[in-house]
Amino acid sequence: MIGVLFHGPEVFDSGWARIIIEVLERVDRVRCVLAGTMGRTAAIDSGLQGIESPGTQPSQILRELQGAVDSVVFANYAKSEHSGLLHGAMIVHKSEIKIPLLQIECSGRCYVEWKEGINPEVIEELNKLGLERKDRPRQESSIWEEDGRVFRRLTTASAGEFVLIDGIVIGRALGGEVVVECSGRQIVGTKNIDIKLHGIEKLHRLGGIDLSTAKLASTSSLRRTAHAPRVAATYGKGVAFVDHAGMHIYDLMAKREGIVTIGDDTTAIVGDILYRSQIPLIGITDGDKDSLLGDTRFAPGSTVFTVPEDDQMGLRILSEIFRNQPVIEDEFRTIKDRISALIGRELIHRQDY
Repeated sequence: MIGVLFHGPEVFDSGWARIIIEVLERVDRVRCVLAGTMGRTAAIDSGLQGIESPGTQPSQILRELQGAVDSVVFANYAKSEHSGLLHGAMIVHKSEIKIPLLQIECSGRCYVEWKEGINPEVIEELNKLGLERKDRPRQESSIWEEDGRVFRRLTTASAGEFVLIDGIVIGRALGGEVVVECSGRQIVGTKNIDIKLHGIEKLHRLGGIDLSTAKLASTSSLRRTAHAPRVAATYGKGVAFVDHAGMHIYDLMAKREGIVTIGDDTTAIVGDILYRSQIPLIGITDGDKDSLLGDTRFAPGSTVFTVPEDDQMGLRILSEIFRNQPVIEDEFRTIKDRISALIGRELIHRQDY
């Protein structure tokens, strides 16, 4: 059996995911897994069935596949061939995988054998597709320590791109090598980033980060390719609370009537995901939007409130309405009325959908 790990939305939006599955199924049975929240959304839009979404990091997925399949194909569509292959090298290194592994980098129409021994029939099929074989690129370590502090570099960030840690924007790349420095779990320094202090504060408030394992990335948009949402309404009970990081939204939205989101980009991103299931949200925003995702939609019944400070209002909602619980079983309409009353005169704008 061949394990296939898909990463990111573009491999689905471009149609490459379907092509890769069809090609590999000519050779052997396949087990398909994906990594990434936006990748999961794109997989839904593609209509492809039977793709597992464990919600874990790509390196962890590779480790788990190792005992269940004979070889792995990592299918990626990065913003460039160079960044895609460097990303592949990092994932393979972190996974410590031993079985044959090949990366298809769709952005460059090429493939690289990271761990040799892949079935020759797979190589033959890829050659028929016109994919070019490339040598493994050299990569220096991206993580190091000095004087008790941890440093991490990102070499693929272009000037003007958003720099994200665990899905939260900490600034924009200025060009050149990006470096983040941490003391313990706190960010204490950066290089070549126009810092967004609000983003750093969010990470600190959420408990800080382990820089050696955190997801560090740069992008101009979370979904760079055109797509059409596939809608299939679901119904549930209770309301879940999401504060700024929407990476676990699929787990939180399962069998829920609605979601409360805190933060401009979180509201836009989660709202677009929920639209596919026609689950409404109550968004708390303050106009501090980075526009990580364009062309977003909201399910009917959604309401977005704009207030002076979404962080502070979010803490009040979590404490006074959710009683510091991630999910409460009250009706969505009741929660919306209570939030509206809590906001009161602090309301700047209300948008109903």
